[in-house]
Amino acid sequence: METSLISVFAGLSIVFGLLVGFGTLSVIRGVFTFLMFNGLALSAFLETVGVNMVLSYFLGQIIIVGSTYILLRNFYPETLVKVKQEFSLGSGRCH
Repeated sequence: METSLISVFAGLSIVFGLLVGFGTLSVIRGVFTFLMFNGLALSAFLETVGVNMVLSYFLGQIIIVGSTYILLRNFYPETLVKVKQEFSLGSGRCH
């Protein structure tokens, strides 16, 4: 049961990442969705190996999304400016 949840979240990360990316014509939103579902897959994996369910959810998101943020902040700070502009446009406006 637990391994099927991991594979479902991993599959959803690819499918929804592509759907959101192409649907909104935004690479940034597609990558963000991909990372969120990968964080959920890691959370399911952490729960499988014995980490508390609530703690595993936060750890999965912090490890995946947090490490990506740190990488972008250190090596590609101009990308974070684009991300801020993309998400400040509002949900009703697509490119």
